Amino acid sequence: MLSYTHLPSHLKCCFAYCRLFPKGFKIDIACLVNLWMAQGFIKRSNTKQSSVDMGIEYFKDLLWRSFFQEVEEDTLGNLSYCKMHDLMCDLAVQVAGEESILLNSDAECVQKGTRHLSLDFKVDSWNKVASCLPSMTKVRTITSFNWSTRHDIKEEECHKILSKLSRVRALNLGGLEIEKLPRSIGKLKHIRFLCLSENKGLEILPDSILELQNLQILYLNGCERLRQLPRHIKKLVNLQKIYLTGCVSLTHMPPRIGQLTSLENLSVFMVAKDGSVSKHSGGLCELHDLNNLRDVLRIMNLRYVKNPASEFEAANLKEKQHLQTLRLSWKLGNPYDNNSDSGSNDVENEEEISLEELRPHLNLKWLIVLGCRRLLFPSWISTLSNLVELRIDNCKKCHHFPPLDQFPSLKSLAIENFNDLEYIESEINCNNSSFFPSLRKLWLSNCPNLKGWRRDTSTPQLLQFHCLFYLEIMSCPCLTSMPLIPSVQKLVLENASKKSLEDILKMKISVSQSTSSSISPSQLKILTIGKIEDLEVLPKELWHLPSLEILVIEACEELDLSDDMQWQYLRSLQQLQFRNMNKLASLPKGLQNVPTLRDLLIESCPNLTSLPKWMESLTKLQYLWIKECPQLSERCKNNMGADWPKIARIRNISIDGRWIQEDGCYKL
Repeated sequence: MLSYTHLPSHLKCCFAYCRLFPKGFKIDIACLVNLWMAQGFIKRSNTKQSSVDMGIEYFKDLLWRSFFQEVEEDTLGNLSYCKMHDLMCDLAVQVAGEESILLNSDAECVQKGTRHLSLDFKVDSWNKVASCLPSMTKVRTITSFNWSTRHDIKEEECHKILSKLSRVRALNLGGLEIEKLPRSIGKLKHIRFLCLSENKGLEILPDSILELQNLQILYLNGCERLRQLPRHIKKLVNLQKIYLTGCVSLTHMPPRIGQLTSLENLSVFMVAKDGSVSKHSGGLCELHDLNNLRDVLRIMNLRYVKNPASEFEAANLKEKQHLQTLRLSWKLGNPYDNNSDSGSNDVENEEEISLEELRPHLNLKWLIVLGCRRLLFPSWISTLSNLVELRIDNCKKCHHFPPLDQFPSLKSLAIENFNDLEYIESEINCNNSSFFPSLRKLWLSNCPNLKGWRRDTSTPQLLQFHCLFYLEIMSCPCLTSMPLIPSVQKLVLENASKKSLEDILKMKISVSQSTSSSISPSQLKILTIGKIEDLEVLPKELWHLPSLEILVIEACEELDLSDDMQWQYLRSLQQLQFRNMNKLASLPKGLQNVPTLRDLLIESCPNLTSLPKWMESLTKLQYLWIKECPQLSERCKNNMGADWPKIARIRNISIDGRWIQEDGCYKL
């Protein structure tokens, strides 16, 4: 209370507003700031500073004073989620009084002095909500963190609630299965924050929504059937944020949406199927003056752009300095459109596409390019020095990948579905320390012709990843030339050859003598091996991984584990998983020499018939999980006391999803 007393007034109202959140609730920080904005709590000190930045400063001030805790950041370093300690929740209840309340039961009613309201009970009848709200003319906020309706909300039911909210500023109707909004939505003249997310049946917004002249924030995330935004959306002159993630049925953007120059968030821009600008749809030129856009921009269906060079340039992406994430997608799959042409059949005679005119600002941190088959990599890609994540997917006609190894900030790289890619180029000459100096995660997926990295042969040193923590290689059977991976702790290798598995494990185990002495190799802790068709026995390199803690082996059809006796070398193994192993008739005998084993998971092993008696020697085994092993499951059910190993100390035994207690009774 003393901490609250010494807060400046603008922070006091922000904290008291958090009374609306239930104890233990995971708070979306961006949404919280938007709610503060809607209530007018955020006062900008100068016109150049955005309300979002000011709101984040408010949050950080409260965080510094410990009013929030357990703060999470996203991969780009942005504050994403937080929680409040239970004592802080109690304090918020005390200081908010009747002004902000959290209803825990549909039997409670709103008091006359209430301004901000949230519902924390499962709603099985919309009429129950209405009965809780006999007088709502003074309420400024109504939201819920626990909507759970049993029937779709009818238009007249929704109208009954809206008619009571004449002065509301923030309204959350997300997840209510609303299929049609009533025209009375236009009567909410004071509303600034409107959430309609996760109303999957909502197909169109009524034109009366254009009467909400004070609307600043509009959430439409997950409205899967929403076909279009209001044609005259330019009338919402105060609109700052439109959230459209998951609106997969959008067909186009409204014309003159580019006149909303105050827009700071437009998460999706959909190119019209006919690719033309008309009185019904706007083209990429609508983005030209939207230079305040921040966070993420997804430009979808770029394949419909008729004049790429001129229209890409008209988008003026290079002036959007606040944009963090840019997603350029040539296709969009629509599960509700039976005539969707987003399948896998591609036009073979596509022209090579250049992204040169789509140059983003140098501040960009995350770039995603999807589905551009004949991609010509632009010159600007090597200038994005602030790039943290890069994903290029489904550019099937590319033969070479440009050198990106000297990006100072790149932490995550994904190269997926490159049918013709043969080499990834490297610019390293002699200073190997600059080879991907910050890269932590690397995905190589479905590149059937990828041979590996190609470097200047005059360079005496082998290439080496210095910070790589996670490496996943899937369906790259020709990969033979990989840089050294001394720091990798998680390795996934699927749909490869036995030789690839052996070579990669060798690269992990033996670090070349030419490696810098300042590098201390870490130990591999998690290994997943899957779909290695010619693997008959586990490679000897596996037994040289003494720090391995988790081993997953799946869908290796020819693998015979019955005679493997060297498991004792895996001195740290804690979890072992066998999945889709048709040849697995018995557990490897060598497992009895792994006293550290804690979890054993066996799934889809149809020929496994029994558990060996030597399992009694696994003194640390606590969790046994058996699924889709019909012979073993049936025997376990019928002979629980007969030949079951004496492993009563195991805390959890699950057979096909049924938990078994120590007395052999099923606990569903």
